[in-house]
Order: sequence, then C-alpha cells, then structure tokens
Amino acid sequence: MPPLSLLALVVVRTAETDKVAAQTTLIDNAKVIASMVHGALLSDAQTMETIGGYASSSADDPETELALASKHFRGEATLVPADAALDHWTVSNLVDIRPGESARLVFNVPIKDGKGEALKLTADSTAVSNKISFGKIENQTLVAVVDGNGNMITRSAAAAENLGKRVPTWEALLEVGAPTGRFDAVAFDGTPISFGFASIEGTPGWVVVVGMPKAVLDGRWQNPLKAFGIGVLVALIVAVLLAFILSRKITGPIEAMVARSHAIGRDSKSALPDAPDAIVQELHTLYRAQMNSHERLIQRGNELELSSKRYRAVSKVGAMVTWRADVHGNAIDVEGWEEFTGQRTVAALGRGWVEQVHPEDMPVLNEALALAAQTRAPTVTAEARVKNKNQKWIWVNFRGAVITDTEGEPAEWVGTLEDIDDRKRLQLRISHMAYHDALTGLPNRVRLAEHFEQMQLPQNAGHACALLYIDLDKFKQANDTFGHAAGDALLKDVGARLNNILRETDLVARLGGDEFAVVLSHFENVEYSTMVATRIVKTLSTPFEIEGNTIQIGASVGIAVFTTGQVSIERLQFEADRALYRAKSGGRNRWSFDTSEDDDGQIRA
Repeated sequence: MPPLSLLALVVVRTAETDKVAAQTTLIDNAKVIASMVHGALLSDAQTMETIGGYASSSADDPETELALASKHFRGEATLVPADAALDHWTVSNLVDIRPGESARLVFNVPIKDGKGEALKLTADSTAVSNKISFGKIENQTLVAVVDGNGNMITRSAAAAENLGKRVPTWEALLEVGAPTGRFDAVAFDGTPISFGFASIEGTPGWVVVVGMPKAVLDGRWQNPLKAFGIGVLVALIVAVLLAFILSRKITGPIEAMVARSHAIGRDSKSALPDAPDAIVQELHTLYRAQMNSHERLIQRGNELELSSKRYRAVSKVGAMVTWRADVHGNAIDVEGWEEFTGQRTVAALGRGWVEQVHPEDMPVLNEALALAAQTRAPTVTAEARVKNKNQKWIWVNFRGAVITDTEGEPAEWVGTLEDIDDRKRLQLRISHMAYHDALTGLPNRVRLAEHFEQMQLPQNAGHACALLYIDLDKFKQANDTFGHAAGDALLKDVGARLNNILRETDLVARLGGDEFAVVLSHFENVEYSTMVATRIVKTLSTPFEIEGNTIQIGASVGIAVFTTGQVSIERLQFEADRALYRAKSGGRNRWSFDTSEDDDGQIRA
C-alpha cells in the first residue's frame, strides 16, 4: 500500500504543476505579444522622429517631410512646441471613435535637434495596428489589443468590425488589479473562457488580452494526466505478468555452462551458447561472470587493434593538439588542448570542447563530419576559430582520420589541430581588399556586381529597388585648390555621410574618382528613391571641414528604378548613367530619372 500511496501523491502533484503551467502559458503569451506591440510602436515613433527631424531642419519646405508622415500614417502631422516634460514619445488612447468603422491615435514625439519642437501626428489607428504582428496563434485562441479605456484597437480575428468597441470583459480585467494576470469569464454563448493579459510598456494603460476556451486550456493538463494514469496501470499489469512468468521458469541443463567455458578457453570471438533460464540465483551469477569474462577478452583485443590503427593515423597528420572522438563528435581524449586553450582537459571531453569554438564556425565542423560520414571518407579537414588561453580567436585547421572496427565500420575519429592563424588572416585581408575600395573602405565595383547578382536570384525576384549614380560637383576644383590629401579626406567624409543616411539593407559603393553608387533594396513606392536622392544632394551640399578648411561641393544623382529579376544589370547601369547625365546637364546639384520628359525628369533638390 505505501508504494501505491506514494504513486498517487506523485500523480496529484504532477496534475497541480501541469495545471499551473497551462494557466501561466496564457500570461506568458500575453507578455510576449505585449513586447511585440511595444516594439511596433517604438519603430513607428522612431520613424516619426526621423521625419520630424528632417522637417524641423528644413527651413524652406518642412511641409514636404510632414506630408510624407501624414500619407504614411493616413493622418495629419504638424510641428508644435515641445512640452518641457516631454522627454520621450507618447501615444494616446483611441479618439474620434466610430465603433466598427474608424478611430484615431495621437502621437507626440520630441525632436532631439535643440529647437524645442515636437511632431504631433494624429494617425489612423489601422495604419498603426496593421503593423502589429501576433506571431503564430494556436487554434481557438483569440488575441486582442485594448486601450486604457477598454476600447478595442485590434485583434487576431474580425478586427475591423470590432474596432473601437468596448471589451465586455474589461471590468473583470480591472478587478485583477495588476499589470499582468489572468481571469475567467463566460462568453455570450455560455462558453467559459480563460484569459491572460499583460500591459504594454510606454502606453496609457494598453493591454494585450489572450483568451482560450477553458475546456481547451484544461485539456492541456488533464489529457497528459489521463495518459500518465493509463501508462502507470499498464506498467503495473506488465510487472505482474513478468513476475508470474519468471516464477514459472525452471533450471536449465548444467552442460550449457560447460560449453560456454570451452568457448571462452578457445578465445573465440563468436557469441557464447545460449544460457538457459534458471531460478537458482547462483547459476545466474555464474552466467554473468562467464559473459563478462568473454566480453573483456573481446574488448581488449579490439582495443589493441584500434590503438595500433589510431597512432598510425596520427603519425600521418602531425599534431599541435591531438584529439580522439566518437563518430558523433564527442571528445574521448585530447592532448595539448589545455595548454592551447586554457580549458581543462576533463572539461573538454564529450561536447565540452564546443565552448572554445566560435559559434559561427560550428556549422562548418558539423557539416564536414557529416559529409565524411555520409561519403565514408577516410579523412576530414575544416578551418575554424578557437579561443586560446589568452581569450583570442585563433584560426586552426581541424584534421582527422577515421578509425574502423573489425567489421570495417567507423568506430572513432583521431586527428590534430594546426595553427593557421597568420595565413588565414592574410587570406581574409586579401579577400577584403579585392571587394573594397582602398581609400574609403566602401564596397568597390566588384562587390557591387556581386550584390546585383545576388539580387537577381530567383528567390529575390519581384522586389522594387533602385540604382543611384552619384557624381560629385566641384570636386576637381576642391582637389586642385586644397591638395590631394584634402581630396582623399573629402572622399572619405562623403562615404561616411552616405552611409549615415541609408538603411542597413542598402549598399553604397565607390566606383572610382568622385563617382559613387547606391543600391536601395525593397521599398514600397518610387517616392522613397526620390526622398533618398534629395537627402543625398542636401547632405553633400553641406560644407565639409577638412584640415581646417571649409570645402563646398555638390552632387548630381541619376536614378534608375527597377524590379529585381526583370531587367539586366547592363541595362540598369545604362539607365542610371543616362539619368546622371541628365542631372548634370540640367545644372548639377540635383537628381533626375532617365526620361524624355524634361519637366518631370529633372527636379531641383
């Protein structure tokens, strides 16, 4: 009875733990989605801050930048004096609510330019909520984002018809009295629902609510409990049957033991004769002793053979660090590892050695071992970075040879590590020089061509992109006036300014002399390319301070918009070059498309 009582206690405790875990899942999901919503709001606020900064710094025509924000968020953007207490962006609850039709959100974003202004944007709520991703939502799970007044901002199903409507469970949520928690409620059709919720950082009381039918939630812990109970019952039945069968066994003939002893004496590697079942414990002890003796003899013979093969293989590959591992890459023995890496030998055994290998290089090692195993190659080699005892990443060459067992199957790997750090770093430096401009460090024509080839791959087809050719105006005059050293410094600053106004997904390259190219990847409309071109012209028209001299230059930009996979690289470069020619012909310090319409093709920046 005591064992049964203990088993019952374990079942009850397991059920309680699984129940709490299932309920906690709702809250954890709400927290994760709340963090995703905050991230989306933060991204929008940063976009607003950037646009507001350009508008605030544009003394001539700030309305152009504000119009971009108004169009993007389907609302109205204005520059207003910033509240002294406003040190970060804020967002309101829903205003101008028309339930089931529309609602608005008001953002106030301070502009960090020293002018004391803020961007006030009254946005269509759907322009904001449509960017919110709930991730992968399980079946029968409903996710909703609710403002601080209990009004629906968006949800995972039927979002449009519920926009601005008050959440029926809002009072139940408030009664919890905490920023996160859970509560139960009853749906309109009488179905019990369990909810978990979490507050959204940086908002006036917004929350994410995750709901699931209580029966589905309870099933997550009740069903495994039922399966566990059935498994215990089956195990008990099987145990009783086995005990009954074993009790009916009889003693086997003693001649079997004699035959097994003869086989051991002959040093035979074949399996011993079968031992009959017996109810006398002493016979089982003798059977096990015979089997252990036979297995030890075979193991020692195999170890001697493996040892001979192992050291013959190591002598072929040489050693800085010698290692031995099983077919799965688990280290069995290493020599010289502690001296090289500082990691204790015992800590390196098994998969411990992986801690000293650069995370980016582990896939290379795994792939090399897997390929060698698949092709049954006798040796394997791979290059990777290993952290040495001075905590520096050193390039090494992993070299190994496979050791086979008596059946010809792979039994283990033995090999060495060779220090190739100097040679590898020289190769990397040469590779970098081949793809980058020596003066500015920007990608060169070779890297630009390779980038285009990647964009033309089938998996990248169908995206709107643009190629911008840039030619510096008055650069030769500045170079002749202030000297080549100043000219070189000016080109470096031009590259830095271009990098600062582009996204991480865009590419800027130096083509040679005072010519640069920019590739804009994956944008939604053509206006983005003209906006970037305008920023380039304005940025490069701002005076440069070089070696105590103020240097004024300009830039002409030719724009060629294209869709990846639908135009050849040669044609695209031709159009961009012709557009640049039009820009320079029109007076320089401007951008232009490749078009025959003079009024629309060239626009003063």
